[in-house]
Amino acid sequence: MSKFSDKINIDGFSIDTIDTGEVDDLSNWLPVNGVFDLNIAEQGLIKTLHGQNICQEQLIKLERWISVKEGEKNKAYSKAALDKAGAAGHKVVKSREWFAMGDDEYIEACNNVTLAKAAKKYLENKADYFLAWHYAFKTFLKREYSLEQLGTSQVSTGNQRAEGA
Repeated sequence: MSKFSDKINIDGFSIDTIDTGEVDDLSNWLPVNGVFDLNIAEQGLIKTLHGQNICQEQLIKLERWISVKEGEKNKAYSKAALDKAGAAGHKVVKSREWFAMGDDEYIEACNNVTLAKAAKKYLENKADYFLAWHYAFKTFLKREYSLEQLGTSQVSTGNQRAEGA
């Protein structure tokens, strides 16, 4: 049985452990110049959906990861503003804020949040890229199959007239 909690579990998850190999392989498979035929379009429909699925699965975990990192950032800021700034002799609120913004733990937490948001943006862009290609393949196939049907129906109509005449 597949549980949703398993799909969103972030134990042991980090930005460094996100495997982008399959996304890169699928992305590299797509035509660079936009020229493709019927066979590539049919394969592309499946591959682009698979690429979108991979990105979406990682985005779910990444969204949770960002929330955790935002919490760590807020905690680091509060600790720096309330505890460390007071111990350093800062009594004015604005002085405590400035001190907290320069705290090493807070800066590291901010960098972790920014890195997580960059990874999220990368995966969102890849998912959009796969979506655009999926639409292009689908449109191409729809046009190709409608032309094929049109050509087939005209031929059969022409044969019927020839036989009836």
